[in-house]
Amino acid sequence: MSFKVIPCSPSNLHTCCSIYWQATASNPLLSLIYPNGGTENLQRNITYHNLREHDGPNVQMFCVVDTSLQDKLIAYAKWTVVNGQPATDGETIPLPAASPDSGVRRNARNQNPSGIPSMSGSEIPPGAPSSSSTPPRVPKEDTNDQFFKHFLTLVTPLRSAHLTQQTLVLDDLSVLPEHQRQGAGKLLLRTLIDFADSRNLPCYIESTPVAYDMYIHQGFREVDKLEIDLGQWRQGCNVYRTSLLYRDARGDSKK
Repeated sequence: MSFKVIPCSPSNLHTCCSIYWQATASNPLLSLIYPNGGTENLQRNITYHNLREHDGPNVQMFCVVDTSLQDKLIAYAKWTVVNGQPATDGETIPLPAASPDSGVRRNARNQNPSGIPSMSGSEIPPGAPSSSSTPPRVPKEDTNDQFFKHFLTLVTPLRSAHLTQQTLVLDDLSVLPEHQRQGAGKLLLRTLIDFADSRNLPCYIESTPVAYDMYIHQGFREVDKLEIDLGQWRQGCNVYRTSLLYRDARGDSKK
């Protein structure tokens, strides 16, 4: 196998959404928020918002392809530069704590430090929602609004306490299950860190125990944790733990 990191194009975003749902299929928190899993309507809705956010000035999206498998897309990551507290107005569907994945909300007013080109409508694959179209409707039964609101009441104060300055926030890092533990996730994480260091930005991540060691080995430290008793919402579920991790700004080592 041979991995290569490339910028996400609009034509890749629906595939990236599919990778996300395959990578998080066993995540108990997501199964409560989205009881029917990654339905087509839900995936189209998330792709729509990713298209809109990629057009914005503050978002980075990268993919990993396996060049030994004819450039098969096997992983992707999305991160956002936020200025202070993340938005919590429910404008987009959140993607909370996956494996790993943070779900921190975006602030569309942030300025772009990246210079990554915006997407044009001509690049959007046929059948995929465009950023100028109406958001695809998600049926009420596909989301557990009551539990999601409970989750927000717990996590929002923690995010607000730690996102008090311009910070690079990892929104999602997903790897296809059959390609996990082969280095694709670490490759994306190093891309994020290099980007942050070149701009002297701290990094923030919400991690499950599965990815915790990878982040710690890359210089992150635990600044807080969130524990939710999922058994109060679904019989047979246990306490779910998310670690809030922070990496201080390092600056560009080449300077």
